[in-house]
Amino acid sequence: MSNSTDLSTLTNKLTSNPSTWINSPLLSVTQITTSGLTLLFQTAQSMRTLVRTTGGDTRLQHKVLASVFYEASTRTSCSFQAAMMRLGGTFLHVDGGSSGNTSASKKGESLEDTIRCLECYTDITVLRHPMTGSVQKVALGGKTVKPVVNAGD
Repeated sequence: MSNSTDLSTLTNKLTSNPSTWINSPLLSVTQITTSGLTLLFQTAQSMRTLVRTTGGDTRLQHKVLASVFYEASTRTSCSFQAAMMRLGGTFLHVDGGSSGNTSASKKGESLEDTIRCLECYTDITVLRHPMTGSVQKVALGGKTVKPVVNAGD
């Protein structure tokens, strides 16, 4: 990943070609082309049908999602966690809020260092943080090597 935190380098990069989505951060809708949105909606419909008919599958078996929420959002965190589990994966949840279950921020560890450490255990990070631009900074700052999904900042 580049050391630039400029989102414009990612604009219109996620297309109808599935390979453009592999190992890419998802930070803003500006990254997705019109044809990419079509692919996203088709995939969402396919997943909905999969869940209704079989409950899920094992395509993400042995994959681990880091669900890192510095701001409460029950529906958002549960939707990512349920999706991961329905596809055979697991998740680690970190409640980074002021009354959360992590000591990293309380001990002064930077957000970037926390995510970089979690990458040792996980395959992808979903991050929600109350400070605008923080998810983008983590994903594009050059320290992370695995995809980061913006769950709100």
